[in-house]
Amino acid sequence: MKAAKVNPNWLKKRESEIANNLPIDVTTSFNSAIQALIIRLTLANKSFKLYNLGAGVKRVTTDTDKCPCCKRPF
Repeated sequence: MKAAKVNPNWLKKRESEIANNLPIDVTTSFNSAIQALIIRLTLANKSFKLYNLGAGVKRVTTDTDKCPCCKRPF
């Protein structure tokens, strides 16, 4: 099975956000994109959380201090 390719423009934008310490909040069902983002966040030593939203949809966020639903601090 051939691996799905992640849009290079999307990936460059995420890399730029990581390099500039901007917050990242991505929701997608495209696992290859989630994997690529997690690898880059890990290599940059950035804290993140991965939420499984159901039906194959995942959310990756660098805002690890607040609940993603109610926005209250943990």
